[in-house]
Amino acid sequence: MPYAMHGMCSLHSNVMTDIRLASEVGYQGLEVHTEKLWRFIDAGFTAQDLKAKLEKHGMSPSAIDIIGGVEATQKSQQSELWKQTEILCEFAQNIGAPTIQLNAFEELNGLSLASNIQITADNIRSIADIGKDFGIRFQYEGAAWTPISSLESYFRLYDSVARDNFGFVLDTWHLWACRGASPEQIGEVDKELIFNVHISDGKRPGLSQPWPDERELRGYLPGEGDIPLSEFVNAIRSTGYDGYYSGEFLNDQLWEGDYFELASKILNEMKRLVEA
Repeated sequence: MPYAMHGMCSLHSNVMTDIRLASEVGYQGLEVHTEKLWRFIDAGFTAQDLKAKLEKHGMSPSAIDIIGGVEATQKSQQSELWKQTEILCEFAQNIGAPTIQLNAFEELNGLSLASNIQITADNIRSIADIGKDFGIRFQYEGAAWTPISSLESYFRLYDSVARDNFGFVLDTWHLWACRGASPEQIGEVDKELIFNVHISDGKRPGLSQPWPDERELRGYLPGEGDIPLSEFVNAIRSTGYDGYYSGEFLNDQLWEGDYFELASKILNEMKRLVEA
């Protein structure tokens, strides 16, 4: 089973160092952190520069993470989305990254779920059409505190987008934290719709409690939080999914730690869960 190091786990590093880090720790892939990638591009480097580093270390780019705010309604915001999408799709094509992640956030809070899905799907359809010209597909991740976060809403969004280069990344924390899918429901997902998996752990607020800052809930390495990860991972495995797994956390103290130690701990725990 292939494992990718998520660039979020080495937040204060850069993308070239991430490639070497992932390789030396023993990962097969790197999920490229988009802010690092934009810094790389803005500094004047090219896809060929990054590809050469990937090839030197025998590393595959499992995905580029993320294009955010895909629920935008203003024309200027949408134009910026299309521009970002085209640049990142060309870059992804040139380095061999098959997938780019999409996230919608909270611009449409207050509207019905149906309206959220319709507006977001309209934008994603345009994004998917741009990506199709480059052979790129897109994985949706619903942040736990946002309107489109449950597995059921994923499927409604998928049906509305109606593009064959659109699917999901299953993130254990997001789906568990929003109470949006049981392991049994995850086990029924068509494996062809699962483009990547994030093994994330943490806490969640009580049913009547407001959402705090995400970092208060996700500052845990896999196996250190409250999620029954074995049940979730077993459910994902039962679908027949055989793609990349990556681990993710958000924590200021961990980000100031030794990235080699962190990446190794995450990889070892993922292997324990996936290969049990």
